[in-house]
Order: sequence, then C-alpha cells, then structure tokens
Amino acid sequence: MKKENIKSIPMLVILSVVTCGIYYLYWIYKTTELIKNFMDNQEINPTLELILCFIIPFYQLYWYYKYSKVIYKDMTSEVGMDNTEDSSVLLLVLSLFGLGIISAAIVQDKLNSIWSKGEPNQITSQEQ
Repeated sequence: MKKENIKSIPMLVILSVVTCGIYYLYWIYKTTELIKNFMDNQEINPTLELILCFIIPFYQLYWYYKYSKVIYKDMTSEVGMDNTEDSSVLLLVLSLFGLGIISAAIVQDKLNSIWSKGEPNQITSQEQ
C-alpha cells in the first residue's frame, strides 16, 4: 500500500477529541475503505459500516472485532509479517469500556506497520 496511508496516531486522538467524535467516525469510514482496497474485497462496504455505527448501539464493538481479524490475520500475512498476534479481544474490551479511541490508536499503529511494509505479496501461479 502507499506510504501516504500512514496516519499520525496522536493526530487521530487529538482530532477525535476536538471534533467530539466526528473525526473518529470519519476514521472508521476511511479505515474500512483502505481495508477493502487492500484486500480487494468488494463485499466490504464502508458506507454501510458507518451507517451501522450510527444506528446500531455497540456496532463499533463488532466493527473492531470483525476488522481486527482481517488486519491481524489476513493483511499481515499478505505483506509477509508475523500474523500470530491477535488483539481483537483487547480492542473489543477497550471499546466496551468506552475507550474506543485507544482501540483506534492500536488499530492505526498496526495499519501503519502494514502500510510501511509495502504492497501485498503477488504470488502468481507460475511461482507456485
């Protein structure tokens, strides 16, 4: 992925607090969109995810669980990183106790690591 996808974690926290959570919701949308593009999965719908975060109480808990599995397992293996780490339960618990912004910071840190590694592995049938 492109290096410009790397986001500042302190800025994520500051903007989320200053905008009273509006930037946090924008971050959820953009992060979902980046995951969709990286995994080339047309079934992921960032707009629907954002709407569900608005209308369903505690949907953000599910969002963290669902996408942390993709980030920590699928995306890390795509760039050749160790994918034995899985913080999905930690993210879920932090969000449950109202610390969603800390969960966002943890997710952004992992995504920054993935973005800094570069493009997904391109394994062709000839290499196998």
